[in-house]
Amino acid sequence: MFKSHYKIYVSGNNVLRFIKMLYKMNINFYSLDINENSFTAIIDKDNFDKIRKIKTIYKINLERVYGPLYIKELIIKNSFFLFSILIGLLILVSLTNIIFKVEVKHSDRSLREFLLSTLSEYGIKKYGIIKNFDEINNIKEDILNKYKDKIEWIEIERSGTKYIVRVDKRIINDVKEENGYRNVVASRDGIIKKITAKDGEITKKVNDYVKKGDIIISGAIHKGEDIKGNTKAEGDIYAEVWYKVKVTLPINYYEKKLTGKEKNTIDITFLDKEISFNNSFDSYDSEEYVIVSDFFNLFKVSYNKKKETIIEDDINTITSENIAINLAREKIMKTLSENEYIISQKKLKTMVNNSTMIVEVFFKVYENISTYDYYEIGG
Repeated sequence: MFKSHYKIYVSGNNVLRFIKMLYKMNINFYSLDINENSFTAIIDKDNFDKIRKIKTIYKINLERVYGPLYIKELIIKNSFFLFSILIGLLILVSLTNIIFKVEVKHSDRSLREFLLSTLSEYGIKKYGIIKNFDEINNIKEDILNKYKDKIEWIEIERSGTKYIVRVDKRIINDVKEENGYRNVVASRDGIIKKITAKDGEITKKVNDYVKKGDIIISGAIHKGEDIKGNTKAEGDIYAEVWYKVKVTLPINYYEKKLTGKEKNTIDITFLDKEISFNNSFDSYDSEEYVIVSDFFNLFKVSYNKKKETIIEDDINTITSENIAINLAREKIMKTLSENEYIISQKKLKTMVNNSTMIVEVFFKVYENISTYDYYEIGG
């Protein structure tokens, strides 16, 4: 551990005699600069205390203190200024880590209100604390597992101090009106690739573009311009549909191993900035013993036992991008049934935001888009 050192200036006639006396008293110097009637020396605290007790005609002046004591005195001297900076930075850091708005993107008002209430239970709400990458992923998975009957897919994206939530509602065929008449309609926009009708009248063709709600197999059976009867239409409609999936990942992944080398250091830490004395390790693990710290622990001086580490494996940005694309593909695959599959995929864009990467991928999917719409005769 570093010791404090003192720079003294001694003046008077025949200073060499005084220096010889100091040597006889076993007082040692780290450095000594002798002039005609004066000398400058750097000594440690123990020797400085011995010299102060000597009664002598020589003038002894303390010019400067080095080491931890100097740092401590400097901190105390500027404590008000440093405290003001710390309070300001604390407020700034706090504000940038608080959620000020949560916006759910969906046309269904009841689904938006349900999600806002649900997310609030997880702390994603106005004036809540910003969540990290792992916490967001866990929240998304938990919501999807708990509300499989309501939610097909969910994405939570941070934009500054705002969260934007995108969601797909799960559409479940209504089985309460089995005795009524019904049409088979499209559950989402797409291009028809296959129609299998068991009952009803087919109104669309393969390769037709359909919008959500369009009738594909009608329960009304026509003869010319007239309706000769109604039935409970039944069948499966497979179409090419489209998804955009965003995945957010940390840019770098790595593993560390200890080399066996260790050092003791003095560190000054201010928020996320660190000044370290006697440290030459590029990567290390540390055991910290705080010497001085402020009330909020944002500024501190500490004694550290540092153990050198090496990066065992470092995955670069290109690999991280590939990982993101694979995760996006896995999200789509989880929603598909046995006869559904991904037709193609294309990366749209990659954005780097501080230490995270956001990858947006476009998918063409072969999917069953059939759902039922019940009606009354004449309705």
